[in-house]
Amino acid sequence: MSGLPDSAPVPATASIGTREPLARVEAGLPAAWYLDEAHHRRELERVWNGSWIAAARCDEVGMPGDFRVVDIGEQSVLLTRHDDGGLRAFHNICRHRGSILCTEAQGRLRGGRIVCPYHAWTYDLDGRLQSTPRRMPTGDFDPADFGLFPVAVDTWGGFVFVHLGSGPVQPLSEALGWIPSTFASHRLDALVSGHRRVVDVQANWKLVCENFCECFHCPPVHPELCRVVPAYREGGAWGLRRDEQGRPIPEASAEYRAGARTLTLDGTARVPPFAGLDEAQRSTLYMPALLPPNLFLNVHPDYVNSHLMFPTGPGSVRIVYDWLFEPQALADPAFDLEHYVALWRVTNGQDARNCEWQQRGIRARVFQHGVFMPQEFDCHRFAGWVRDTLASATTGQRPI
Repeated sequence: MSGLPDSAPVPATASIGTREPLARVEAGLPAAWYLDEAHHRRELERVWNGSWIAAARCDEVGMPGDFRVVDIGEQSVLLTRHDDGGLRAFHNICRHRGSILCTEAQGRLRGGRIVCPYHAWTYDLDGRLQSTPRRMPTGDFDPADFGLFPVAVDTWGGFVFVHLGSGPVQPLSEALGWIPSTFASHRLDALVSGHRRVVDVQANWKLVCENFCECFHCPPVHPELCRVVPAYREGGAWGLRRDEQGRPIPEASAEYRAGARTLTLDGTARVPPFAGLDEAQRSTLYMPALLPPNLFLNVHPDYVNSHLMFPTGPGSVRIVYDWLFEPQALADPAFDLEHYVALWRVTNGQDARNCEWQQRGIRARVFQHGVFMPQEFDCHRFAGWVRDTLASATTGQRPI
């Protein structure tokens, strides 16, 4: 499934007609970039440590004293909620000898203190060192010099973002590009998770991004999705077909199934559209977006399916899938959660399976790189973003 163009400040439906296929077949990234351990470490440093990473939903650290630990490659990040209501983020390590501080994924900090499980060095919610039990006093030790290492943190759309960079950091608002204005009326910050799945996928993170960036694969892989979005039977070429003179060819099929109101297995909706949507937005059944490297959004008039992806090795990732709804929808005793979960559970599983097959296939010694067909223009754009980011530590983030 494909995202919006770099320059698009407009909804996905408007951008469909403005997308342009590639003028020629383009080479993909080198196969070794999906397999090699040394290259993976280079990507961790340049891409994952140099970009805004969607780490969690804000309500996972909703109350003062709450904490959440997120692993991003080899880095462990501790998110906390301060007494003033603000978020803080730190490297999840003690300044004494480097022990992990919080060993559980999520919980509450007793007494609002972060206590190292090894030697009990204790920090407050601002990361300041408060006590060092059993330490023999010396004149050269100043606790103010041993606070936790901070991590840049910001929020948008109900997501917590962190940036592990040590130098100047591009503002999150710039990195998000067109995404906030496109989804402003959907009020993603007010949504809550009705269902979560955490899945380990044996594929390189870039294969997962590339898969999201195109629907060339949809006809053979996603029959359920194509039934509710028959335009995808065009193999990702919806709105792109041209005659011999390069002129657009009118589409023979409708974009969505007749009578569909959202993306579910049968296209029916069981809850009202989001309160702030206008008529055009209510009739736009699917708006995808990717903020590389790890935030994927499938936005519908009445719910959102989001993915947060984290690399666990050169050939593996962990993906956190959330189905997000307005709180009043989940509070309705008659709410049918399975009705909304089913389509993306199937589709996400199909995508994961195919990425795993691809990860196995590219190990063939004869395979040097893949190729992008004309309608895989967003894959080509993503590959360019990867190359640019690896080439320059100052390359800005941008949505695909």
